[in-house]
Amino acid sequence: MSKPLGYFNLSHENELVKDIAETWGDGLEQLSELDAVWLMARIAHAAFMEEPSDEPQSDEAEEVFNRLHELSYHEKLNLLQALAQ
Repeated sequence: MSKPLGYFNLSHENELVKDIAETWGDGLEQLSELDAVWLMARIAHAAFMEEPSDEPQSDEAEEVFNRLHELSYHEKLNLLQALAQ
């Protein structure tokens, strides 16, 4: 069973969080893999654009991005999971 949204400090008092839980379940159990990957990419981009530091990403991070083709689809998902910890 997936952890509920509240575990991640997402409150149902926020209308978007409430709508997400109503649409896909509080543990996102009804969210398709395609929608999950699409949302992760879009949310990551939005968060990156709002990140408050004035520093660019490191050369090491850029290298990982440039070498993502070396990973399978499932390895990319596993790396996302590892980064999200």
